Amino acid sequence: MATSKSSEKAMPKQTVHRALRVVHVIQSLDPLAIPVEFLRALTTVGIPYLNIAFLGLVLNQLQQHATLPQMVLLVGLFLAIRYLLQLSSQWFAKLAEDHESGVNRRLTRATTEKLLTVSYTTLQDPDMRKQYAGAQAGQTFNGGMTSLMKDGMQDFFSLIIAIGFGVATLISLARATNHATTWLNDFRYPLLILALLIFPIVVGSWSIHHSNQIQQELIRKIIPSNRRFTYFYHFTENMDNHEMIRLYQASHLVMNNERNDNNEFFGQLSQGYWQMAKFGHWPNLAIALSVIGLYILVGAKALMGIIAIGSVMIAVGYFQQLMTAAYQFLQQVGMYVNMVDYLQFYADFLALPDHDKSGTLPVEKRNDNEFAIQFHDVSFKYPGSDQWALRHVNLTLNIGERLALVGRNGSGKTTLIKLLVRLFKPTEGTITLNDIDIQKYDEDEYRSLLGVVFQDFRLFAYSIAENVAATTDPDRARVWEALKVADVADRVKRMPKTIDTPITTALSDDGVTVSGGEAQKIAIARAWYKDAPIMILDEPTAALDPISEYEIYQRFDELIEGKTAIYVSHRMSSTRFSQRIVVLDHGQIVQDGTHASLMAHPGIYRDLFNAQAQYYTEDRIKAARKKVAATTTAVAD
Repeated sequence: MATSKSSEKAMPKQTVHRALRVVHVIQSLDPLAIPVEFLRALTTVGIPYLNIAFLGLVLNQLQQHATLPQMVLLVGLFLAIRYLLQLSSQWFAKLAEDHESGVNRRLTRATTEKLLTVSYTTLQDPDMRKQYAGAQAGQTFNGGMTSLMKDGMQDFFSLIIAIGFGVATLISLARATNHATTWLNDFRYPLLILALLIFPIVVGSWSIHHSNQIQQELIRKIIPSNRRFTYFYHFTENMDNHEMIRLYQASHLVMNNERNDNNEFFGQLSQGYWQMAKFGHWPNLAIALSVIGLYILVGAKALMGIIAIGSVMIAVGYFQQLMTAAYQFLQQVGMYVNMVDYLQFYADFLALPDHDKSGTLPVEKRNDNEFAIQFHDVSFKYPGSDQWALRHVNLTLNIGERLALVGRNGSGKTTLIKLLVRLFKPTEGTITLNDIDIQKYDEDEYRSLLGVVFQDFRLFAYSIAENVAATTDPDRARVWEALKVADVADRVKRMPKTIDTPITTALSDDGVTVSGGEAQKIAIARAWYKDAPIMILDEPTAALDPISEYEIYQRFDELIEGKTAIYVSHRMSSTRFSQRIVVLDHGQIVQDGTHASLMAHPGIYRDLFNAQAQYYTEDRIKAARKKVAATTTAVAD
């Protein structure tokens, strides 16, 4: 039990710490945002305080038999100050909205930039991805940073201002005494007022505690519904999905599921709000009772002639504002705590160090491209996983060699390549380049040795030339040569602006959408353009038919003479051009040899090759070409 009590005491302190971390993020993005939010709150809540003060002063003036000019002056002064406050309130409200939008934009930009600068390992961490998804879902549900600033800070600053007025009023009342010996003039008087002020706060806390429990349970229930709606929204927004929807007449499937989810969602909301409403009337009743008590206490001093009648209205009005502000803040504090919790992701993520390019050694400049790479007892686990993706891998990549890395899906081929290109570090063992640990080399210089195409490659929404060259200043002649190597030059020639044509219309209306096979060929052209001494193709032809795949490997192989090449595939077309074949299974090397030696013995390689050999015979290729030519001629006729 002691541990439980200790943790409960630590919770408010921890919440304050976490809130201050979020405030620090806002302050770092826009130093003026929080002061503007305070001024908006001050000018907004200042109007009701001014109204209360005016009514009290009017009563005092009437009690003192003020003249008409004095009353006119008081009314004129009140109207002028109120007008200025209203103008200031509107101006600061607009200014606050601008700063809120600015913070939101800067947060998005800072997060995006951080995604580009943190280590690849961090991006692959399942916990980080889960927190990122939680932050996105939280913002979708209740607005995130913008709502915290607009609503949370407004309520908080309103409470601080109300406390200021309340404390000043209490001190003023405590000091207002006469010579009579009575409890109205000693310490019991302010204590009774404090008790009346605290009473609705206690009742409100009790009410809100139960309401928050219901709210948290409601949030837990509707998270799946929110996730399903997000899926529905993004699925239907993606135009590529509509082909399948229409071909399979699946619109009823999608809409019925969405309607059922919506009905469940609104049913849960209605039930939850009704349960919360049962606790909502108690704080209002408590405030009403406290106001009655305050009128009695403060009015007692007026009856004894210690204060004026109008001062009673001012004091009780300020106290009522304090109780209302406290209740309103307590009413929403659970939601604000939830906001602060998921916004911790941004405080944590933006505080992450940029990727540490630990290596400093320059890569030896060699005209002969003699770069030998070795894996020394390398094992690897992905972040957050207990399973070995690679285990005890020992492998030498010989200079100028064509190496085919094959195996069934999930055997560890891509993992091995990601270690080789330094997207990850080995969990155990080392990888060396010319007998030096690759982690010791300058990262950019080391990667300049590698031309890589992964199966899950990505293209930019920029021009064809910029995609191939990965720079804004491409060598146009080499771009064309690379496109020819990848067998996509003819397609690019037919585009509106040839190699200056943007891919997709995401950034330009005259962009062109390419097919999956064409996209893969452009990615292969990018790797060839780099002219690196070590070329790696990690299943980049998966979207191509076996014949096209074979022809690209053949053309690519002819044009990288003198380079070291690694062909990764679960299909066998690449093995026809490889001097050496390494077979992976369950993260371990199980076979290593030539095509002839591996075909001579039973094993995974022979099974895979025999299953696919029909696609890679010269007769099959010639027949396929003949069929395509005949079809083309028939269409032309």
